[in-house]
Amino acid sequence: MEDERRRGRRAILLELAEEGRLSTLQLARTTIADMCRRFGAALKLPETIAGDQLLWALAGNESSFGVHCSPRHESGYCRGGRYFDPSLTSEWGCLAHCSYGPWQVMYPNISKFGTISPLDILRTPEIGANAAVQFINERILGHEKATTLEQIADAYNSGDWRDANRPEGYIADLVKNYATSMAPGFQKA
Repeated sequence: MEDERRRGRRAILLELAEEGRLSTLQLARTTIADMCRRFGAALKLPETIAGDQLLWALAGNESSFGVHCSPRHESGYCRGGRYFDPSLTSEWGCLAHCSYGPWQVMYPNISKFGTISPLDILRTPEIGANAAVQFINERILGHEKATTLEQIADAYNSGDWRDANRPEGYIADLVKNYATSMAPGFQKA
């Protein structure tokens, strides 16, 4: 059974690599903006924060607005890392240690949202957008009770805005992207 899963994953990865979708995965800014508009409304944010603009700012920080959407291997989630999950690794290998798409959602953080696989996110960026929204709603806004743009940025990048690990540069960049960086034709709701 495990060998069959590995062969299936390998075949899909080879297909994606042959299509040039792994090492240079990019999305147009207008595509990112469209996904921000479609998925941003589902965020359960305070009235002072616009969901579409938050997703836009996160995409700016995480992928330079779609320029760098390729999977990123995160060593903290790999063997010996602080966040290593042996069951996800058994199922997905190093794909379980990666972040994906314009929002670079960490697979271990979103694996609990149904039957999402890393390959789904690679094939369909909208799945990653929806997963980012679910993660923000359930973990950052729900569990951690973040209420400000700065708290959301901190939690999205470092895992918990309430701890001492405060990524000042990331937060400053997100605030800047939220306020100023819009795709051509992007209309704030």
